[in-house]
Amino acid sequence: MNGQARTDILAADAVAEFALRLIRVPSPSGQEEGVAALVREELARLGFEASVDDWGNVLGTIGDGPGPRVLVDAHMDTVGVTDTTVWKHDPRGERVGTRLYGRGAVDMKGPLAAAVYGLSTLVGRLDRGTVVFSASVAEEFVEGPALGRVAEQVDPDYVIVCEPTSLRLARGQRGRAEVRIEVAGRPTHSSRPDLGINAAEAMADIIVALRELPPPRHPVLGAGILVLTDIKSDPYPALSVVPDRCVATYDRRTLPGERETDVLGPIREAAARAAARSGATARVGIAADDFATYTGHRVTAPNFAPAWFFDDDAEIVAAAVRGLREAGLVPVLGQYAFCTNGSATAGHLGIPTIGFGPGDEDQAHRIDECVDVQELAAAARAYPAIVRQLVSAKGRDSR
Repeated sequence: MNGQARTDILAADAVAEFALRLIRVPSPSGQEEGVAALVREELARLGFEASVDDWGNVLGTIGDGPGPRVLVDAHMDTVGVTDTTVWKHDPRGERVGTRLYGRGAVDMKGPLAAAVYGLSTLVGRLDRGTVVFSASVAEEFVEGPALGRVAEQVDPDYVIVCEPTSLRLARGQRGRAEVRIEVAGRPTHSSRPDLGINAAEAMADIIVALRELPPPRHPVLGAGILVLTDIKSDPYPALSVVPDRCVATYDRRTLPGERETDVLGPIREAAARAAARSGATARVGIAADDFATYTGHRVTAPNFAPAWFFDDDAEIVAAAVRGLREAGLVPVLGQYAFCTNGSATAGHLGIPTIGFGPGDEDQAHRIDECVDVQELAAAARAYPAIVRQLVSAKGRDSR
């Protein structure tokens, strides 16, 4: 075994060991304090300037020279595990051969570990620009707000989102809007439905009407699909009562350039027409998120995450391609199927953003979630190489 091969193995083992330490600390959304402490400690040990902001995001900074600022983000929170007995491997973390298993292995404690260890190689060696690593909170609650808070503090020129891409370069993603439809009817005894207006039946008409709406399309990201995710009528249970209220929630995947009015307009028109047939009324809007981070900071925001996309010749994409080649990887361009924190930086703020991470995104939230250790090591090589290319780019003229 030559020296470089041994170095690569040792680097892979170090990243995997840190990823396992992260996986073994539960961090459901709103309860990330244990992982936050672990990340801050590791950042400081590796030479970053480490801090925690008011939301509980952990920040690690390298360099403070003239030139672009690059923000690299990986969220700390995970979804839960409902039944550990259906897992073949320990959801609290287990290494088997070249794979790491456990909740958060790919989404996204493995990518987080790869970014921390990869970027640490820039400590004392970054002679231009600044790189800030962000271990952010509450992404599984809602995509964007936490990274938006970080971006307010960092003011980056470029952003790298570390969600898994199987080492492909993600140039964009569809966004997500949580659409809430509320139908108002009139109650009556169920023996005399003619005296009331059944809100549940009116909602059924709306659901049928919305199936007929043609989804908009993007040539790369695909269709802006509309999916019913839940429905409930009131009163519930309705014993001999015609329900006078019904609420449904839809997941609408947004496309680049779409804003709330673009998403809601066609839904409102279809819902109003369908509800009017029975005399009901329908109100359509964007649902609101309201939660507290582990530091106690209260977050209220509309659940609307914009889509974003950058062409192949965009400066950030071209620089990232050069970085991947520098790291010995073959650049493959792609896009995310799901929504990410990039909705804040690229979608809301217009900051050039890319996605790159180890692991298969289809492993996210799955039983026996896993990531390959060699992909973690490859990503750890790639992150500093991409950053070096970005801090050498023009950035904003004021820097």
